Amino acid sequence: MAEAIAVISFVSAVISLVDAGSRVLSRLHEFSEASQEIPESFKHLNAQLPIVLDGLRRTEARAKAGHVDKRTQEALVPTIQGCRDRVADLYDILEDVLPSKKDSSFDRAIKAAKSLSKDKKVQKLLKDIDSYLTSLTFHNTSGDAPTGRRDVPVRRINMTPADRDKNFVDRPDIFRALDVTMKEYGRAAVAGIGGVGFRERDPSSNVLWVHAGSVSKLVQSCKDICDKLQLPGCSDPQSDSLRILHAWLSEETNGSWILVIDNADDLNILEKRLPSENGPQTLLQLVPYREHGKVLVTTRDRRVGERLAVRGRTIIIPPMSMREGRTLLVSYLPKERDYEKGGLDELVETLDCLPLAISQAAAYMTENFMDVSDYISLLEEGGDEMEALLNESFSDARRGEAADNSVLKTWKLSFDLITHRFSRAADMLSLMAMFDRQGVSEDLLRKEGELKHVFSKALAMLQNFSLIGRSTDGKSYYMHRLIQIAIRTWLQLKGTLSVWEGEAVLVLSTRFPSGDYETWPACETLMPHVRVVLEYEGLPRDVLLPRAELLHKVAWFDRRQDRWQLAYDRAEEAAALFKLMLGPDARQMLSSKVTLADSLIELEKPREAEQLLADILPAMEQVYGPNHIETLRNKGNQGWARFRYGDFEGADAMLLEVAAAREKTLGFMHPSTLLALNNLAVNMHSEPLARLETIGSDIEAVALGRKVLAARQQLFGPKHTDVLEIQGNLGDFLANIEEFEEAEKLYSKTISEREELFGPGNPLTLTLMHNLAVCYSNQGKYEEAIKINKAVLSSRIKSLGEDHIDTLLSRNNLCTDLVDRGTDWEEVALQARLILNYRDVIEKSQRPSKSSIIPAAKSHLREVHRQHLEAQSAE
Repeated sequence: MAEAIAVISFVSAVISLVDAGSRVLSRLHEFSEASQEIPESFKHLNAQLPIVLDGLRRTEARAKAGHVDKRTQEALVPTIQGCRDRVADLYDILEDVLPSKKDSSFDRAIKAAKSLSKDKKVQKLLKDIDSYLTSLTFHNTSGDAPTGRRDVPVRRINMTPADRDKNFVDRPDIFRALDVTMKEYGRAAVAGIGGVGFRERDPSSNVLWVHAGSVSKLVQSCKDICDKLQLPGCSDPQSDSLRILHAWLSEETNGSWILVIDNADDLNILEKRLPSENGPQTLLQLVPYREHGKVLVTTRDRRVGERLAVRGRTIIIPPMSMREGRTLLVSYLPKERDYEKGGLDELVETLDCLPLAISQAAAYMTENFMDVSDYISLLEEGGDEMEALLNESFSDARRGEAADNSVLKTWKLSFDLITHRFSRAADMLSLMAMFDRQGVSEDLLRKEGELKHVFSKALAMLQNFSLIGRSTDGKSYYMHRLIQIAIRTWLQLKGTLSVWEGEAVLVLSTRFPSGDYETWPACETLMPHVRVVLEYEGLPRDVLLPRAELLHKVAWFDRRQDRWQLAYDRAEEAAALFKLMLGPDARQMLSSKVTLADSLIELEKPREAEQLLADILPAMEQVYGPNHIETLRNKGNQGWARFRYGDFEGADAMLLEVAAAREKTLGFMHPSTLLALNNLAVNMHSEPLARLETIGSDIEAVALGRKVLAARQQLFGPKHTDVLEIQGNLGDFLANIEEFEEAEKLYSKTISEREELFGPGNPLTLTLMHNLAVCYSNQGKYEEAIKINKAVLSSRIKSLGEDHIDTLLSRNNLCTDLVDRGTDWEEVALQARLILNYRDVIEKSQRPSKSSIIPAAKSHLREVHRQHLEAQSAE
């Protein structure tokens, strides 16, 4: 009987506290429904009290069923009654000071004044209630055994959505950084593009997993955690799982936990209001700072990590190293097969060392019985083949059928999110994908007149999502090869790829400099992007004119860099596009034709060049005027073409006319005037047997050359290409008048400076080396001449081929020097026969010096035969 009375007394106390607590919660709920913020001092009570009341109801049921022993009931009754009294007192105060819906404005003001006087008493009551609630919470979570032992042992739960990956490759540097940050701050964030890989590392704690991709997924994750932990009240469909989970996380007696906030990619998720009436209102409020709890955030957007974890300490997950990538690839491939390290490394490098791409490749190869080399071949085909491979999903039993492991679809989530959040960033990413993937400067990405903060915000967003990175030089940006392919694939599916390709052409047409010497560094920086965009076909019509302008400038740059075939090809297309878009007499078209002719001269087609220039001269005189710099450029090039095919008298007349006109209109120190005088001096130095007395002499060529050299040095400095041009020419002039010592110095200096500027093997540099060898030969320095001739011959074979006229001239010079030295007759015979194998090439050449090559080769063979006979006679 006494035991029954004790149960009744205990149950009565519980019912009394539950009733008082429910009235307090109802009052707070009514207040919040009136769109007023619950006072800060009541927020903890509002979150904690429902959990305790739910636990007490369960304890009440257990007591009625006889499952709570007498000692526990006796111990709890004073606590329950004390808590009930404080809650009742608090309710009276709430009634007195908290406004209700029916209160008038006057009543609200009176209650607000009363609340000030009650503040200290409220704080005291709340402190006492909190102490009681802590005791009751401990009882609810630890059981009711008097010895402190639990009725049900504490379970550690792990809600990681996938089992451990047996193929996981440890990345010590990342985990060291993660451990340090966790130890110091209790929370950390890792950020990177999708598919970089992650693994939890603390099995001693409850591992709780929240999907933060959207509010609905977040709420469902919290409900799943409450169900898994079997928290009081969670089975009620109307329960507030956010409030219940927050309270459980806050209580130290519940033990240690790690909360993984996964897929927190959208910055807006931090500010969106959560559907909790009396619990946490935002994701930031959901997770309390507690010593017994740790928080790990995974995100594509570094900014989310900065706000949810620790500012300035977000850990960026880079692609794997080559060794890590190879280890991961091998772990997925069949073990019974052997793989060459070189092939594995090539594939890993092609896949940018990205774990998801590597795993996908391994799955594809395994399922299709494919070798590494075959998979690489498919990737190298590009286009549809590569898109299909990257779009291929592979099954992962650990994650279930719903998980999509496609590389393209994984990254598209980031792209879609960026498009939704800030379209300017998506546009910038689309444009960047049209260029070469490396070395993209800010100048290419920033719109004309765009505000700095708008541009910086877009750029930062792309970096925060790890879709682009800053290069080591700090001046440009890059993107992974596969990301570039993915972006281009999405744009093609949307039907906007050609639009962005056209935008890239337009940007480069305005950013690419003139191509003159002073702009070469900028041109070289942009050339990788130029080569990419000039491959685009099927561009919109409104982009054809910008394409022509880009081609025109790049053609001139190629011409100045001695890339004559490229200059010709690009100038030809530019001229055709200008004619199509602007008409046959447009200035741009005529200017491109002059560059086209200029390239033809250097491609050993001076007669075709002269004809082309003559055809467009009337139009240029009409459009520009007879003495305009472009018209005179045409005439000057005609004179140079005549020189190149041996009409020295005709060249002299036209070059004199151009030089005089330029000096009169532009002045002596103008670059165009100095160019005309340079060409005139070279024509003066033409071959003595072909020279007429009216052309001038080598002495006059030397004098004019020195004058032009001094002027160009004053105008441009010592190492400008125009200075090197006349410097080398002056060496030729001096060698012709047998001033060999000065000629050698000028040749050597110019060759060295040109190699520094252009690198080895430049065509004009090889011509200077050829001329230096002739200079040595004329002095009887055959060893030096032969050494240089062999080097020039080797370079010309490599760059021009066996059948080029310059290659054959080098063979001829080498033969001559070997004959003059009187040794290596077998070598002489070999080189002479090789020359004669290309009679047709020599005969078709428009080079004036061609006439001596075949007779010289025959003469060398006769000398070889004579030497052979003499050797036989001597024996």
